[in-house]
Amino acid sequence: MKSSSNGEGYKLLSQKVYEKLKKEIIHGILEPGSSVSENKLATKLKVSRTPIREAMGKLIEERLVKTSPNKKMTISDVSITDIKEVLMIRGALEGLSASIASKRISDQEIDRLEKIVKQMHICVDENNLSTYFKADDEFHDLILKVCDNKWIDKIRRNLSNIIYRYRFKSLSVPGRLKHSLEEHKAILESLKRHDPEEADKLSKLHMENTIINILRNVL
Repeated sequence: MKSSSNGEGYKLLSQKVYEKLKKEIIHGILEPGSSVSENKLATKLKVSRTPIREAMGKLIEERLVKTSPNKKMTISDVSITDIKEVLMIRGALEGLSASIASKRISDQEIDRLEKIVKQMHICVDENNLSTYFKADDEFHDLILKVCDNKWIDKIRRNLSNIIYRYRFKSLSVPGRLKHSLEEHKAILESLKRHDPEEADKLSKLHMENTIINILRNVL
């Protein structure tokens, strides 16, 4: 990973370092509880310590990394209680945002969701977990955008960072991708019908199933 003296190139490098480290945390390459050294990461990624420091700052803000009083950094761990509570709150937020979005969503936005669901279907057929995960996020992010409520957006994103890696692991459980796809199809149909109650119920059910799957198969 090469650095650049150009200001724009440097920002891009810092972002790439952040994305790579976040991906390694989500995928479990950097395990919960393990210590993190800026020097070792800089050597590993062949960059200076500055982009590493900036990336770690973002990861600390997202609660994926934590620091101790002696400034030692470790990959954050999350308790079972925290995961259950965060997913319950996220389920309520997903339901609320889908309910609001169902009243506002345009034909163009529905078309975009349909394209995302088609991509998810391809990922299920190919068992492409990483791309499915991205499409899953894109699906819910679009609903959130249609909802257009900055406070729901802010709270949801803060909560999502806490349980990001567990959502990813839950999708790797055999059969979960297919069930998840069906849940997203059902949510899409409720949005196409502009049915706020159904959109709310199905979005909450989707998160309830995620909780059950994580508790049974991941933790």
